[in-house]
Amino acid sequence: MKQITPVFFACLSALAPNAWAYNSGSFSFSMDNDGIVGTDQNYTNGVFLEYNSPYMSDLTESAPTPIRQLSRYLPLEEGVKQGWSFTLGQQMWTPEDIESVEPPENERPYAGLLFLETSAYQYTPTFVDKFSLMLGVVGPNSFAEQGQKFIHDIVGSDEPMGWDYQIENSLVFNLGYQGHRLLTRKQAYWLDDYDLSGVGRINVGNYQSELAVGGVARWGKDLAGNFGTTGFSPGNFVDIGVLSSSSSGYFLFTGIEGRYRFNDITIEGDRPSEVPDTKVEHWQATAVIGGIYYQPKWGVSLSFATNTAEFKEAKHRSNSNGSLELFWRL
Repeated sequence: MKQITPVFFACLSALAPNAWAYNSGSFSFSMDNDGIVGTDQNYTNGVFLEYNSPYMSDLTESAPTPIRQLSRYLPLEEGVKQGWSFTLGQQMWTPEDIESVEPPENERPYAGLLFLETSAYQYTPTFVDKFSLMLGVVGPNSFAEQGQKFIHDIVGSDEPMGWDYQIENSLVFNLGYQGHRLLTRKQAYWLDDYDLSGVGRINVGNYQSELAVGGVARWGKDLAGNFGTTGFSPGNFVDIGVLSSSSSGYFLFTGIEGRYRFNDITIEGDRPSEVPDTKVEHWQATAVIGGIYYQPKWGVSLSFATNTAEFKEAKHRSNSNGSLELFWRL
């Protein structure tokens, strides 16, 4: 017994780090809205429900069948943490004067999007790769009109009067890639660490096609464990999928992205003949700022984004919105 006991505890010690390593899936609810910054125009609201898996070593073996099959064609590396997610979302865009019954000149048309997106990703403390497929519908079948009127009734805002002139029904899809690459990470003075990273995105589809490049600066705790969390796209200013192995942490972040957008169906899509034409502003930029705090069972993030004009006829050089995300870790 005296000989067995030390060996027994030695085995437990060797196994303990793996047996008790943190690994959590998550469910999140997030909302984008421009009311928080005192406006009601352009990209005005987005609601998103998302499930993120715990991390695994091989998506081609452990993910649900559709993702498992698609992952076989992705450049995923062995020995790297991998995960997947499903997102159900609704977004809407409106002109500045939502009380106008007639379609206004030099303003964005009404548009709504209802979509389902699946993503696969791999992540390390120094690089993150995310691949996504989005399928959805724009137009009346997105139920954006009903969604906005419901929210405005609750909060007592003006009733939008122009949804009869929204972008017409159309099925949409997008294939996407987003990559994060660490440039430097060092100890900070008044917080734990800071890091700088480069971010690149490619989207291809009849919804939006674009090439983008940007940079992010972060200050906070466990930056190696939550690298690749930030982004520049509505609904993805904070991506909690890559937090699966980080039990707790916090950070503040800011970043800027420049992009060339080839097409945008919410601006150039088919519309009633009464609605004036609008053209995509190809060169665009976004600046973001925000923070996230999370514990083993829950977390919250708050972020703000300012975008340059997305269409050539825009009367304002920029527009802004805020985003709040609550998530529960499973």
